[in-house]
Amino acid sequence: PANRRNQTLSPGSIARSGSHRLVMEHSRRVNPQQRWLWWSAGVIALAVASYFFVPILLTAAARSLVRVDPLRQADVIIALGGDARCLREKRAAELYQQGLARHVIVSGVVSAWGVHTGDAAKRYVVSLGVPAGDVIVLRESWNTRREAVDVADLMRANRWQSALIVTSPFHSRRALYTFERYARGFTFYSAPLASQPPEWQAERWWSRRGDMGFTVRELIAWANTLIGGLQ
Repeated sequence: PANRRNQTLSPGSIARSGSHRLVMEHSRRVNPQQRWLWWSAGVIALAVASYFFVPILLTAAARSLVRVDPLRQADVIIALGGDARCLREKRAAELYQQGLARHVIVSGVVSAWGVHTGDAAKRYVVSLGVPAGDVIVLRESWNTRREAVDVADLMRANRWQSALIVTSPFHSRRALYTFERYARGFTFYSAPLASQPPEWQAERWWSRRGDMGFTVRELIAWANTLIGGLQ
């Protein structure tokens, strides 16, 4: 009798067993063609979602690289190095001529053919109407971190408290982060180039080879910056 009681199934067990059999029978009834149709519908839905949402996400990621502060008076304008077209230096000269600061800092390094790019940048800024005496050259600007450290020393020596930082739009947020981290005690404002041709643009950056290179490199540089590596 005890064995019979153990072998007796409860109503709940019977219901679950019946449901399982129904599911198995239904799966057996679904033929391969129906499965293929379901898979195809899923792939199409995923492709449609990707078409609309992936570009939105990629553009949002690029826009997150940009920081633009309202223009305001500062002690000095800093044109960060690394722009072969000198658009950063041109923008710094424009801000100087607007009366936003009384000094301009440019930077550079010795090139392979012996010319110092900082000296060339200074000559260009002076040609745009900035007095030579108001332009200072940082001579060992190998990276953003070194620029921040050298600028901090210069600002301390001149008792400056604030600066406008001019750089490319994709570099602007990381540049401000680096300066605020390695040049503590001063106030920095971001005044990057406009995101329009011939400069980098966040919209559909993956469709332009140059913008794609800048964006991917900057995203990698952000990771490097956050872990405290080379900059």
